[in-house]
Amino acid sequence: MDIDKTKIILGSKKNVISIDTDTNINISLEQQSKELFEFDRSVDIDLQDVYNDERQKSTIFRPSCKLSVIFENSYAGLTNYTPFKNNIYYTNAIQNQINQITASTPSNVAWEGLPQAWEFDFIREDNNVSGYTTNLGSVTPHLYFVNKSATTYNWTYYMSYPFENDYNKNLYIIDDVTNSSWFWNVSDGIPYIIDIGSNENQNLIEIRCPVKHGLNLYDFVELSNDYNGNKYFQVVSLGNTGFNSEKYVFNISNIGYTGTTFLTNQQGTFKKIINPNNLETISKYYIRKHKILTNLEDSILTKTGFEETIFKTNYKKELQVLTPNNTERISLKDIKRSYNLSFNSDINISSLLDNQKRPISSLYFTVVWKGYFGWTNPLQQGWEFNQPLYLNNPNPWWSNVLSNTPYQTTSYFSGVLPTQGPFTYTNNFLSGSTIDGDFCEWNDYEQLERVISRYNHKITFNPTWFDLNGDINNNYGYFYYPHQELKIKVFSDYIETITNDGLFDIPSYSFYSNLSNGFLWRDIYEYGFIDDLGRGVDYPFLNNAHYPYDNYIFRIIPEGSNITNPNITTIPEPTIDECE
Repeated sequence: MDIDKTKIILGSKKNVISIDTDTNINISLEQQSKELFEFDRSVDIDLQDVYNDERQKSTIFRPSCKLSVIFENSYAGLTNYTPFKNNIYYTNAIQNQINQITASTPSNVAWEGLPQAWEFDFIREDNNVSGYTTNLGSVTPHLYFVNKSATTYNWTYYMSYPFENDYNKNLYIIDDVTNSSWFWNVSDGIPYIIDIGSNENQNLIEIRCPVKHGLNLYDFVELSNDYNGNKYFQVVSLGNTGFNSEKYVFNISNIGYTGTTFLTNQQGTFKKIINPNNLETISKYYIRKHKILTNLEDSILTKTGFEETIFKTNYKKELQVLTPNNTERISLKDIKRSYNLSFNSDINISSLLDNQKRPISSLYFTVVWKGYFGWTNPLQQGWEFNQPLYLNNPNPWWSNVLSNTPYQTTSYFSGVLPTQGPFTYTNNFLSGSTIDGDFCEWNDYEQLERVISRYNHKITFNPTWFDLNGDINNNYGYFYYPHQELKIKVFSDYIETITNDGLFDIPSYSFYSNLSNGFLWRDIYEYGFIDDLGRGVDYPFLNNAHYPYDNYIFRIIPEGSNITNPNITTIPEPTIDECE
């Protein structure tokens, strides 16, 4: 085609009915489509929801606490071991110096006093005492002080959790009213003694317990002493005329019982039971055992900055002429200090179950006496009800081999005078080690655990090196509670129930009740939720870890005091009451 000869004719020129038309095509430059990528999505993110979701799923904990140590030096003794007698807080220095001057062998003269507070402090600061922790000329010290061990010479620190129950522990108790005593197996329940028996012709039989009974009005008790084959009796009232007695005394109706079962001063044990027609409602009794989660080197102990307790710390200047080595120095008598305790390893609770096979709800700061300087005997164990004196002497439990713990060793440790020793101290725990805990009660129907009596340790002095002039087999000492609870989860104050025809979303730790014909359990509150009773936990959460924290008063409790010197403040015997 010859384009030059092409003619364009308007439509209206072709024929009568034709019209003019625009044959140009207008192309828009606006994009009307886009490339599609597989799985491409857009979602609006709520940071608060993301934070809460991560918080609830996290199982990592980094616990820390403040421990306020309170120690009142209460026991004066005698020692002729040179490193000890050169460094005690003297109570009869003038007479001791006279005895030393007039003695044919001055080095054999014993001096009287109290171990300085360094011997019980969490961090020792006597690292430069000549003849005791460092060399004095050619004199070998008691031991060579290693500064990095200053926090672990006296005490060791761990995290633990309750992981199982011991139903076979044998316990011993003395009734502080009648001085009656008896051994029993922990699984037998709670001991009791009858104050008003059936022989006294009263409407009620009054039964008293040396520990809190934990009963409610109209509960039943299963007594170890049955009456004509019946061993279940209903509680019709609590307490007597004594203050706070409702926690220790319960009463059953006297319907004219005869025989010896309910005579005054009859002893036995009982178990709580809610419904005697269903034995699943009976309580179980046991010693709660702990498993150690950390090693010694994981603990970090530091002084609390810029903090002083309300109690006074007592110092005394020991004059040169009134010391056995003629050295002037300052003695420290008591301790009132605060420390921070944390750990350099995380605690992962994802696989941990407590002693009731539930997700753990508490971790524990466990503090154990080590006593590496050798002043003390093997550590002893007992419970709160073993603390009170018996006829003004230590409770006989403490002379029983059952009160000794198995974590002891004896050693001529490095640097000790070669002709002296051995000295006893407590071995370090390792992760996975076990240690006893509180005397507890558990009821499946109520899904509750109750602490009946707290676990404690007792520290006594080694009479070879520091003699209290007492019964060397059952001497005075100091108590402390090794386990300090840190709540990390809280179970609800109500019981969830689901019958067989509504089974869904039931936790593995639920209990099947024949009485209720269904499963029973208590839900676990979410982190950050606090109910109307103030129950719940709300710790900081950062970097996918929880940071729980709490404050504790760590008391080193004297069993009594043997200080009679008028120049020394007398420490009264501890009061055992509801505040202890």
